[in-house]
Amino acid sequence: MKSTRHRFGLDFGTSNTSLAVADGSSARVLPIDPVVGATMPTLLYVRRDASTYVGRPAIDLYLADQRERGPIRREVKLLGVALPSSDNKSARPVEAHILADLSSPGRLFRSLKSFLGSSLDPRTSVFGSEMSLTGLVAIVLEHVRRRAVELTGEEPSSIRIGRPVEFVGGPSVEAMALARLEEAARLAGFRGVAFEPEPVAAARAASVGEGNTLVFDFGGGTLDLAITHRSGSDVRVVATAGRGVAGDRFTQVLIDLLVAPHLGAGVTWGEKRLRLPAFITGAISDWHQLSALNEKAILDALDDLVRAGAPRRELSALRSAIELQLGYEIFAAVDAVKIELSGEDVAVFAFHHDEVDVDAVVPRRRFELRARPLLDEIDALVSEVLARADLAAADVAEVVLTGGSSALPAARALVARRFPGAARRDHAAFSSVALGLALGG
Repeated sequence: MKSTRHRFGLDFGTSNTSLAVADGSSARVLPIDPVVGATMPTLLYVRRDASTYVGRPAIDLYLADQRERGPIRREVKLLGVALPSSDNKSARPVEAHILADLSSPGRLFRSLKSFLGSSLDPRTSVFGSEMSLTGLVAIVLEHVRRRAVELTGEEPSSIRIGRPVEFVGGPSVEAMALARLEEAARLAGFRGVAFEPEPVAAARAASVGEGNTLVFDFGGGTLDLAITHRSGSDVRVVATAGRGVAGDRFTQVLIDLLVAPHLGAGVTWGEKRLRLPAFITGAISDWHQLSALNEKAILDALDDLVRAGAPRRELSALRSAIELQLGYEIFAAVDAVKIELSGEDVAVFAFHHDEVDVDAVVPRRRFELRARPLLDEIDALVSEVLARADLAAADVAEVVLTGGSSALPAARALVARRFPGAARRDHAAFSSVALGLALGG
């Protein structure tokens, strides 16, 4: 194995992860996901036999396993804890129990990054083996390290990892979140670990110009903003701000608009104007939650509702989406329409699979009106970073747009409205953070 002569930069994201390698003054992104390439979904699937899968292979195997097993039948699992009875007439303690999916072929872990700052006990039982949050993250990072070895022929002993402007939980959890991420990286085999704010790395990759620049890093899971000031070769960070409002939430808005009504969301029936429970309709826009509804009790309840007068077409479509594990396919199809709307005023959405039968014409304007609350959050975050920098919008000479969601016209229009006098340019939408991290190593 060659000694390390490259510098590696890791963008470990809530939704996606990418790895870049630099040699001298140039850098490139490595195709760490064997299916989709450079932008690897940040997912981990642990099967009952202890085998682990990361990225798109994790999604594919999870869905295949769920389709093969059919509806879940939950069973009583005793917790080994005696609790006082809620029955005032009984003094006998009751053994605590839960209804658990004891025959699950595997567990899927998503958004691990968002739990790094959690104050709750981060340990969980995975088929009888206790695993920590850092241990789960380490499995993902160890996969990344192995892929780096396969693709470069080098053992990356050191790594520069991007960190969000603000972890979920706020500034108070920063030390704990960074400590957990560093521990995970070391467990994965990285001996030297350094951190850098993600928008700062993006600013380096974009070679920001003289004066003040706003780096608008709009990804799938978070929006991170940084105002930098460059004077000659010196670049310093003036202010940063971040929030969990990004591309995946816009896709969920579009699912609510296009697909959810066809699966029973919003429909009423009977004299009492009955509706589906919120936990069911709320799961439609989240493919993993929709997959988790595949329980015999829930499917039987949907059948009972149809017999009681609920709309058959919509509930049959919902049942198919749940039972056939169509949530991810729906998410991907709607996400493609969202991307198409970045370049077109109108897009056509068509999804036909078993009982799920949706055809729709989608004007961009209608989508943007529905997404207005998210745009308002973005607007507020822009105001926040300007306030932290003690600058007016007119003081910003340039805006660099990066991140996979930066092509959204509504977001671009917002930036143009807030910074009418600034030059605007795009840079490496899916890889600027990883590239900047590698270049800064």
